Amino acid sequence: MKKVIGFVGSARKGGNTDILVRQVLAGAGAEGDETKIFYLDDLEYQGCQGCRYCKMNEGCRVDDAMTMLYQELIAADGIVLGTPVYFGQMSGQTKLFLDRWYALLNPDFSSRLPEGKKMVLVVVQGDADPKMFEPMVNHLEDTMGFFGIAMVETIVAAGVMGLGDVAKEPDIINKGLAAGKKLGKAIASQGK
Repeated sequence: MKKVIGFVGSARKGGNTDILVRQVLAGAGAEGDETKIFYLDDLEYQGCQGCRYCKMNEGCRVDDAMTMLYQELIAADGIVLGTPVYFGQMSGQTKLFLDRWYALLNPDFSSRLPEGKKMVLVVVQGDADPKMFEPMVNHLEDTMGFFGIAMVETIVAAGVMGLGDVAKEPDIINKGLAAGKKLGKAIASQGK
């Protein structure tokens, strides 16, 4: 059984990012994948210390919740990363999490993650224009490529701000479910 893990970079459980990440995971689960979700706001981890320990050793010298998340990232076949847009950027929880991925790079900046990982990126924003924060979305996609993670789909849920508003948008909900199924199929077809 393949494994898909989801990360919610919002503090609002039951909020738009949470709902949409769960939809993507439900789609992957419908394809037979084992799924697991992590709420970044519930985990205790600090920012990258810039000590470069990870460039001289395997792993990070800071032993916190990221130690467990590194193992989850290494073991996962698929990743769903969800973040709301706050002041034109990913949430602070998401940024702190991604900064710590520095330990997943070798000294030559090649990825330490096993090859073949796939991702669905979920970005939720209050602004109704889906292209409003496109540079930030592109940056996230490029970052995943840097780690050798193939982007299966990016969902930008625009114009949803109130708690749970995305649940009233069947097109976005269906897009999340379809993206999860697409992710499951992409993982299953790998190596055939």
